[in-house]
Amino acid sequence: MAMMSDDATEDVALTFGEDDLDPKRRRLRHPVTVVFHLTFRILAIVVYLLCGWFSNSFVTSFVVIVVLLSIDFWTVKNISGRLLVGLRWWNYVDEDGESHWVFESHKNKNVSALESRVFWLGLVITPIIWIFLLITSLISLKFQWMIIVIVALSLNSANLFGYIKCKKDASKKLKSMAGNFLGQQLLKQAMASTEENQQ
Repeated sequence: MAMMSDDATEDVALTFGEDDLDPKRRRLRHPVTVVFHLTFRILAIVVYLLCGWFSNSFVTSFVVIVVLLSIDFWTVKNISGRLLVGLRWWNYVDEDGESHWVFESHKNKNVSALESRVFWLGLVITPIIWIFLLITSLISLKFQWMIIVIVALSLNSANLFGYIKCKKDASKKLKSMAGNFLGQQLLKQAMASTEENQQ
């Protein structure tokens, strides 16, 4: 077995794909938004876990948790998604009664990689925690607490679904724009070469 000398080793930084990113994009540009993006969803989970210590009333606990979940849903949907990742979604019903989903992506992709990572981790991890809490309430036969967990799962999953669709839609638009640009450039080159051949 061969031994390596100390001068043959090299320190390698684990950057998780941020090698090519500008250092300005690695910092928090909207620290208050990041705090509120995480605060309400964490508070809802903490209150759910500790509400038995502070109150024996299920109704009070239910109302407090649902209010926190609603504030979280609104904050993520209307503020943190737009500021942290440049995405926004909504749903409306037209006069014929048909439901339409609208997905927007900000054209300026100057988003912080750190903020984007915090946004997506917060969006994905909390439904996983609520699924775990649903399983524990089912195993412990606390069916009334399952109502809270189902409300939490539905609100968190709606935001997650909306932003995943938004991200896919933004990727399609970007590919379409790149394809159109490439097509236009090829057409211009073809037109220029035919004009040169005619002369």
